[in-house]
Amino acid sequence: MGDAPFCPTCNAIQPPNPKQDHFDFLGLPRGYEVDVAALESAGREWQQKLHPDRFAAKSATERRFSLEQATRLNDAMQALKDPLRRAEYLLSQSGVSRGEGTGSGAQDPMFLMEVMELREALSEVDMDADDAMDRLDSLRDQVEQHADAEVEALRSAFADMASPDVEAASVHADRLRYHQRFLEEVDRMEEQLF
Repeated sequence: MGDAPFCPTCNAIQPPNPKQDHFDFLGLPRGYEVDVAALESAGREWQQKLHPDRFAAKSATERRFSLEQATRLNDAMQALKDPLRRAEYLLSQSGVSRGEGTGSGAQDPMFLMEVMELREALSEVDMDADDAMDRLDSLRDQVEQHADAEVEALRSAFADMASPDVEAASVHADRLRYHQRFLEEVDRMEEQLF
């Protein structure tokens, strides 16, 4: 029945089309820049229409299709909301699997030096010291600035969706992935202080 979640003739729910991309599914323009308000609005609208509770009295097939469509919606929302996951999704649509970039961000000696310095600074935080939270906050601010710069670089790499700079996008996605992991570690350390 095409890409529509419902049959245009009988309005019966259909199975998800695995070839349809997340942007098309949600009715959004394809690109790295996403209007978050439009994304959330489309997500809420589809969530209401596809929720499995609406199909509780329907056939087993329709219940299964509803669950598959709701799962697909959740996957699409998660992929498009997060800057790293959105970049990874767009790269996968261009044929690049996660971590398969032609120029891995981890290969740059300057980046490796920066990573080592940040790791060393993090390992030197004395969790029993009075200034532990201040030091963690300082590291967080520093890494958030680096992450923001990588997001800007991803915007540039995907600026022309007709011919995105896949190599640059792959490098910046690798780096953003590192920064997000570092920030998650800072979060865990901060939780220990409470």
